[in-house]
Amino acid sequence: MIDGAEVRVLVADDNDGIRTTSAAILRSVGYTVTEAQDGEAALEELNQKPFHVVVLDERMPKLNGTEVLENLAPEPPPPVIMMASAYDFDSDFRQRLGTRVFKYLKKPVPPKELIEAVGEAAKRES
Repeated sequence: MIDGAEVRVLVADDNDGIRTTSAAILRSVGYTVTEAQDGEAALEELNQKPFHVVVLDERMPKLNGTEVLENLAPEPPPPVIMMASAYDFDSDFRQRLGTRVFKYLKKPVPPKELIEAVGEAAKRES
């Protein structure tokens, strides 16, 4: 199992408040967190270094969350992805993304739910 201090998390959200708050919450429990302010920056980070968990907003400028997923290099294996959105994810959306998404979260995500979801994803990745 991955130790909490070793878990690398990318938080990608164009809303500064949500992104920085989510990152601070995850850092407070020992995760190593990198932030990305849009989909293009998220993809850049994902192509530069490995992450265990990605908290990815669906609606971002430059590239949305789905476009980030579609542009991830197949090797090495992509990280566990958690999609977050203020909007509901309908069944067509979920079916289109298939197993690439570990969990869907509705924003604003309560701190406890965020911590638990990242912990679950990190365990799955180990």
